[in-house]
Amino acid sequence: MKDKRFITIISVIMMCIVLGLVFFVSDDKELQKETVEKITEAVTTTYEMSDAEIKELPTTEIQAQTEEQEKEVSETQATIETEGFEEQGEIAYNGTNEYPNVTLGDYKGLTYYSQIDSRWSNHPYTSIGDYNQTIGTSGCGPTCASMVVTAIKGTIIPPDMGDLFVKYGYRSANNGTYFSAFRFVADTFNIRYEEGYRLDDAVNLVRNNNYVIVSCANGLFTTGGHFITIVGIEGDTLKIYDPYLYAGKFETSTRRGKVTVEGNTVYVSIDNFRNYANYQKFFAFKQDGQVPTNDTKPVTTNTYERYVKANGGLRIRSIPNGTIVGLLQTGSKVTVYETSSNWSRIGINQWVCSDYLYSTSQSSSTTSQAVQKVNSYKTGKYRVIASVLNVRTGAGTNYRIKKYNELTANARTQNSRLGNYYTNGLRRGVITTVTQIKNGFGLTPSGWISLSYCTKL
Repeated sequence: MKDKRFITIISVIMMCIVLGLVFFVSDDKELQKETVEKITEAVTTTYEMSDAEIKELPTTEIQAQTEEQEKEVSETQATIETEGFEEQGEIAYNGTNEYPNVTLGDYKGLTYYSQIDSRWSNHPYTSIGDYNQTIGTSGCGPTCASMVVTAIKGTIIPPDMGDLFVKYGYRSANNGTYFSAFRFVADTFNIRYEEGYRLDDAVNLVRNNNYVIVSCANGLFTTGGHFITIVGIEGDTLKIYDPYLYAGKFETSTRRGKVTVEGNTVYVSIDNFRNYANYQKFFAFKQDGQVPTNDTKPVTTNTYERYVKANGGLRIRSIPNGTIVGLLQTGSKVTVYETSSNWSRIGINQWVCSDYLYSTSQSSSTTSQAVQKVNSYKTGKYRVIASVLNVRTGAGTNYRIKKYNELTANARTQNSRLGNYYTNGLRRGVITTVTQIKNGFGLTPSGWISLSYCTKL
């Protein structure tokens, strides 16, 4: 910004010289008037461009910081979630009933942002009114999310993403950004999403055209907790955008020789990443090849509701025409976040055929069919076929969703075996016993579950 303004000042000086010469050597009043108008227009245009472009410029300079400053920041943006911290993050995510409409800027493609960029480093990022908490001190999460959305959908800068996280409950009081913020990003901006823990899975997703945000603990990239973004791979070398990159960061004794930095990109071998990054968890966002064009911008995310009409129910799939992960009864109301051909996305990794979605609720005849389906359920053992099935305090979606610590020890053990002990619900493959049927829901030892997402054993 300073460089741009400096160039503008030089331009104004040169124009003033031209103006003086015109007035000095010519008595032509029309020429003088025309020269003044053109110079005024040029100066105005220069400043208008500077103000308009600032929010969409990438971070081009490696910032000046010290290792001591990094340690201070690491203490305020720690991302290793304890059981209580993860639970609060899940509460924040499950508490979101509606997603915001967000207008994005022009599509720029892959863009690097630094959280310590002087344009927004002092922008507040706090849920408790502590204005020492800023994008610069604790905003690695929204900065990584901004890079991902800008690369896939359209421009959004870190302070705007940070404001969204604060407004919708994804900024913790003192420990940075909740993991669940990235699920919120995927749903809000209609991006196909996966998360997990195995580095090999994350690397395969990068090879398969995903941008992967990674949580790291004390190690190669941070002295505490930090999010970084893997933006590509060349052979066995990962290309990383570190939002807290500063000059000399990788020249300390414990980091020297383990990475290569070119411009704002950090290159690190998979082996060095595995051995030194202290990697914790990943959050993958799919670049599906449907690149937006600037003639369709600005883009605003939009959602709408539809009703299911399908004899025998409507299958939910992990991707369009992919693996079946659940079943919707006729008459079910769903929210559509994204469409692709004749498929509609109704949740994270949940797609249904749009041919069976209607703007009005089902007729009396289909209602009768749905009632017959509900009445056909029997008590006994069931296996969950949804990716994660909510467990509720009562037989209906109006009842509260239980948290992982409210599930039985058996359910938590099965969840752990299938991928994550701390899941708020039953993971795909969990087997449970239903002792009572009501309104299409079954009572299990952990609570009530929708039997539409289960198969009878």
